Amino acid sequence: YGPPPTLTTLVATSETQGQTWRYTTTRPGEGWMRANFDDSGWSSGAGGFGTAETPGSKIGTTWNTGDIWLRRSVELKSTPSQELFLRIHHDEDADVYLNGVLAARVRGYTTGYILQGLSREAKSALRPGENTIAVHCHQTGGGQYIDVGIVESATGGR
Repeated sequence: YGPPPTLTTLVATSETQGQTWRYTTTRPGEGWMRANFDDSGWSSGAGGFGTAETPGSKIGTTWNTGDIWLRRSVELKSTPSQELFLRIHHDEDADVYLNGVLAARVRGYTTGYILQGLSREAKSALRPGENTIAVHCHQTGGGQYIDVGIVESATGGR
């Protein structure tokens, strides 16, 4: 089988330190997931977003409405060359975009952080310099939580 892959964090989650996101709980305008969208009217808060009774959550900002939209600009030193995954904890359904391109659509919920593959198109949309992560999470009942990061997997022996 060989050695397990080595995971390198490209974009940190809020597991150990709350990452700053722009967010709104009011349905935003068209193109909200694009890098050039004006989110200056949105609130700013630390991730993760949700309610304290949600298993495995690290609440930075309380979110207790039906929907939340998040945006965050992140700096990449270079274009990632290895396999990429979202590191995500979601409760419930979430759509994640990178520079306006759908990276992953996850349904249901997790009780901790998982790795989720992302689309080839979204990986291709990443570039050196500033990049935008945009997330929509929808809640129907029970606990709720959303937090997202990106990790790169370098397979041993390559």
